[in-house]
Amino acid sequence: MISTLPRRSAGLVLVLAAASLGLTGCGNDSGYQTEPPFPTEPTISQGSVEQLCGILDGQKGTWKALGPRVARVAFTGAVRLWTVNDTVANAAISYDRHIVDTVTIRTCPRVRDATVESLDVPDLKTALGGF
Repeated sequence: MISTLPRRSAGLVLVLAAASLGLTGCGNDSGYQTEPPFPTEPTISQGSVEQLCGILDGQKGTWKALGPRVARVAFTGAVRLWTVNDTVANAAISYDRHIVDTVTIRTCPRVRDATVESLDVPDLKTALGGF
């Protein structure tokens, strides 16, 4: 009868050698992320911002006629509709509601000011409900 002990010993040595080589290649890196990732603010495209400015410009007279309370609801609906068509804008507003003020100040400040006046709020962020 042939002994299987030498084969088993050789196999065990081979497995241990492979495992030690594999572990030494890792160093201190466990392969797992130890710190949570930091979210980054989504960037709204210039075309999308211009579309928002067009929506605000087209509605400001209607909102003024409706009065501030109803106009704020209509404003939120208009912004919601805009974000349905632009998921990046939706993500950006969810990340930071002040982004609506930031992009409109930069792109269409007069339209923004007229909208703020129609809505009777200090900024557009305040008028956004439901985001």
